[in-house]
Amino acid sequence: MSYYSDLIESIDNYIYKNFTAVDEYQKKVYESMTYSLFSGGKRIRPILSILAYKTIKNSDEYEEVLPFAVAIELIHTYSLIHDDLPAMDDDDFRRGKPTNHKVYSEAIAILAGDGLLNMAAEVLAKEMDSYEDLEKIKRAIKAMKYIFTASGVHDMIGGQVIDVEYNDEMNYDICESMYKLKTAALIRASVVSGAIIAGATEEEIATLEEFSNCIGIAYQMKDDILDSEIDKEKEKNTILQFSSKEEILEKIQQLTERANNELESLEHDAEELKIFSDFLMNRGI
Repeated sequence: MSYYSDLIESIDNYIYKNFTAVDEYQKKVYESMTYSLFSGGKRIRPILSILAYKTIKNSDEYEEVLPFAVAIELIHTYSLIHDDLPAMDDDDFRRGKPTNHKVYSEAIAILAGDGLLNMAAEVLAKEMDSYEDLEKIKRAIKAMKYIFTASGVHDMIGGQVIDVEYNDEMNYDICESMYKLKTAALIRASVVSGAIIAGATEEEIATLEEFSNCIGIAYQMKDDILDSEIDKEKEKNTILQFSSKEEILEKIQQLTERANNELESLEHDAEELKIFSDFLMNRGI
């Protein structure tokens, strides 16, 4: 990830801007929020948002899209905090560190997740408050709507519902549907929101949606392979319960090829997006 260190630094600096003043009474929840925000996340989703923006805009500048990229990282982090709770996956560790509720209590972890979700909306609303150009405002509203729809009950939250409610009925198709919602939806929101802010057409958005769904599902499948031993010990539902490792690797390859084909259909230089998506699929090799 060293190649993307400048992007990560910009993302982290923008996140820090929202934690400048903390009231003593809220100190603990802010500590809880920053604990998970800076516990080793690779900033994959905001990087995808920035790269999509640069692709459509045909520019190396990306300051305009940073608030949207950061909002997605805030939402992603909230989802991880809540996902780890005893009522959900009941995990003790995340990225090699104790999970949020193990450090700050379940109550504070819930509030920290709520705070991060709310802060995502605050970040975007504050940014949009400074806009004067009508077209820019329309794009921002469209991107914001896309992000929060992808984070909602028909997408990311819906995927978590499948994880919780269909534990005993899980099969390959249900598991893949869960991945499309729980993981791919926020990856899709990252790419598409960045493209929207850059001025993408509806045809370009549809192309990037297909690209994102492919890499989102493949990304989760690759995680399953990398974490197979840990998941087996925890008796966690993954796609590997219903297909062999070789079959899943072949599926990842097929999804990656489909994703690359979508990028090639764009009338833009999407090489940076392709390189990054290939990196995601080949991590751990």
